[in-house]
Amino acid sequence: MLKRTRSRWFERGKPRTPEAIASVAAFTAWRLALESIKRMRRAQFEIEADAQYFAYLRDYLILVIHIADRLAAQKYAPEQRVAFTTAMVKRLAVLQAENQSRLLGDDEATVRRAFIDAFNEQADDYATLDFGAAGPLFPFARYCAHRLLDAASERDRAWLIEQIVSIEAPEAVHTLRQVIDNLFATASPPS
Repeated sequence: MLKRTRSRWFERGKPRTPEAIASVAAFTAWRLALESIKRMRRAQFEIEADAQYFAYLRDYLILVIHIADRLAAQKYAPEQRVAFTTAMVKRLAVLQAENQSRLLGDDEATVRRAFIDAFNEQADDYATLDFGAAGPLFPFARYCAHRLLDAASERDRAWLIEQIVSIEAPEAVHTLRQVIDNLFATASPPS
């Protein structure tokens, strides 16, 4: 669990755009992804600091974006939800590209585009999966886990689905719900 997350605006009641809220949600998503990798490593999963690391990061971030999108759907009109999700995808694509470029030397523009393409590719599948009042139901988290199997070592495949479904996805839902609810509670709607 993340120890500290920004989940309140210091200037309460000030109007906040979907993009401003998405910026905070993206930062939280990034921290959740890094914490997930740490937890996975503590659980003896092999996640090396190479292409596998960034493949895991990308698909986990896409799961978190879809969780945030579903939570935003409860707060926003459709056009605001699109603005929120688009801003979140773009910000996380930049963060992944900057870090992957720095560590592996990959071209930032190519990584950014690949992240957005992967998000778009998975969006139709996530749209068909149920997201209950308590968060993603089993198929939602299982879909992400199956995507992550491609990045997992052979030894880790047997336990990956259980780890994502039982620990990683519920942690993301809990933290994001708290952050998004608090951000909305301390901001007034944009004019």
